[in-house]
Amino acid sequence: KIVSASPIRLSAMSHSHCAAFFCVVILTGPYEAIAIFVSLAMGFLMLDLCLSELVGIVPFAGGNYGFVRCSLGPFWGYLAACMEFAYYNFYNARAIDKISLLVSTAADANPDLEPLWAFLAMIFVVGLNMKGGNTFWLLMMLVTLYTLVLLLIFFKGAYSNIDFYKYALGHYLPADQHNDGSVGNIRTYLRYMSTPNSFFIGLDILPLASLCVRDEARVVPRALIVGWTTMFVLSTLTFFAVMCHFPGASSTLKKATFVLQFGLEDAITINPNYYPLLLLAPTVATAVGFMFGAGNQLAAMAESGLMPRILRSRFGIDSVPGVSLVCCGIMQYLIYFFIHQYEPNIRYFASDIVNLASSGLFVLLCVSFIVFRVNFSSMKRNFVNPFGIPGAILGFLYWSFYFIVRSDHRFQPNRKATKAFYIFMAMMIVYYFAYVQFVQFFSKEEQEKFMKVYILNANMKRKQSTTLKSIH
Repeated sequence: KIVSASPIRLSAMSHSHCAAFFCVVILTGPYEAIAIFVSLAMGFLMLDLCLSELVGIVPFAGGNYGFVRCSLGPFWGYLAACMEFAYYNFYNARAIDKISLLVSTAADANPDLEPLWAFLAMIFVVGLNMKGGNTFWLLMMLVTLYTLVLLLIFFKGAYSNIDFYKYALGHYLPADQHNDGSVGNIRTYLRYMSTPNSFFIGLDILPLASLCVRDEARVVPRALIVGWTTMFVLSTLTFFAVMCHFPGASSTLKKATFVLQFGLEDAITINPNYYPLLLLAPTVATAVGFMFGAGNQLAAMAESGLMPRILRSRFGIDSVPGVSLVCCGIMQYLIYFFIHQYEPNIRYFASDIVNLASSGLFVLLCVSFIVFRVNFSSMKRNFVNPFGIPGAILGFLYWSFYFIVRSDHRFQPNRKATKAFYIFMAMMIVYYFAYVQFVQFFSKEEQEKFMKVYILNANMKRKQSTTLKSIH
């Protein structure tokens, strides 16, 4: 189910969120935009290879924070859980906003009704996750096939009118229209380095589906690798289609309400108001996928004593976390509603928090991989990262740099988001030392799957202690 559905579905849906990326072609020039895209793709590749090996050792379905908690300790695991929690929920708030915008545009409706469309979308998203089972996976498979066909139609239309030298090299803005007065310098790279992340983000949700598949230690790592490859191919094709399309990137973006519209217009002829509807199903599936991750991760936190006990409840053959899903749905809608009401641009605000939370989580995952490689090298691995520790160090350096840049107000579209993220993390740290550290424990799944790691870790510390005593 995961290998066939998730990679293509997630990568294809990402294309409905990437209008900002193509503006980079105009603001930096094509070669600098390619550098931004390739460096981010390599950062995600290093991360996915590390995560594939970790899942191949211990297929933990409770969230990626479990690997950090096991290898670096309870406090760092808690920080990872909080960042993962913020990442999933704010990303989904942005997806719900996108759904409401698509419906409002297609129906030519009053923009004041967008919160209503978002509310109805949230009910559907939570309801489908609550249903679970074969219905859930069948609908996601159908969306996968639909989105793939939609992308093929887009490529057919877009690639009929491309010319790199004529359109890509000749249609970015002159230097006097840049905020910093230059084209393609390092400052511009840093400002826009995060914009392609919607192409790849979301693959890290796949380990959370370990409870839903057989032989998860083999299947999930394969899904992660197939997923990254699928995303890279489709994203590369989409990127060059936009960059090299007649009559040039700037003119193309001005006439397209949504990113894929210009290519679809070259391939099929329908009422212009209906083009947004073509992207509705993939965007709803984005929200469904991230709700799946948010609900399961919140339930796993509760099962470890990091959240209230009531959130542990699960039911059905897929162990659906019903209470957690409802709580996440309410929380995500409130995030959407308040940002929608009080923040002029919800996408920048939510995206900036997602960038900070996800990159912080990715840094900790790279460190966890190194710890597993050094301390637990004897454990069976169903997948081996070919780049090993050097690849993890490269991923660690990239995502650390990414986190630092996104924390710098000079490169942040929305400074309020940075303050909100650090305030949230500070509050969660206070909550940890005031309460969580006294009541937390290892869940049943953690005890079953990480027990060998705990034993090896305890033995190693005992040996180190004995060695130190003998030295003294």
